[in-house]
Amino acid sequence: MFLPFIMLMIIAIAMLTTIYKDATTMTIPNWTSLLVLFGFFLLVPFVWQGWAVFGEHLASGFIMFALGFVLFALGWLGGGDAKLMAATSFWWTFPDLIIYIFYTTIAGGVISLFILFGRQFVPAKVLTHPWLYRLIKDEKHMPYGLALAFGAFVTLPQSEMFRFAAGSL
Repeated sequence: MFLPFIMLMIIAIAMLTTIYKDATTMTIPNWTSLLVLFGFFLLVPFVWQGWAVFGEHLASGFIMFALGFVLFALGWLGGGDAKLMAATSFWWTFPDLIIYIFYTTIAGGVISLFILFGRQFVPAKVLTHPWLYRLIKDEKHMPYGLALAFGAFVTLPQSEMFRFAAGSL
């Protein structure tokens, strides 16, 4: 029961920091992505399921790294978002990755609608905190790290790696 707790804490520390920093500054610290990535490689020996499953984890991470690189190059995703998306994806097998993408996309859509609504209908004088003004009125940025964190929080307990560590797989 200790190993799932460690897994949850690694994700929680990184994602809660991501939520706070992305919402207030529109940046994601590099150390959060590194924590998630190193946490994965640190825990793999304790949840070893064979080379095939390990290869699936690596493929998930590298596929999302390539996708993040393309989305960043097109200007559709920030660099911190792309790095966090790739680092988090190493934790998932392919079925987990589908769940992660689904929940991240849903959360991203909801956050985008909320922010677009705020940009249209919330007067600037109501937004008294600078970070809140930047969050709602910044026309060039969208804090997608919030959606990535939500996707990770929802996917982790369902993931093959977590269920194996908890003994339920």
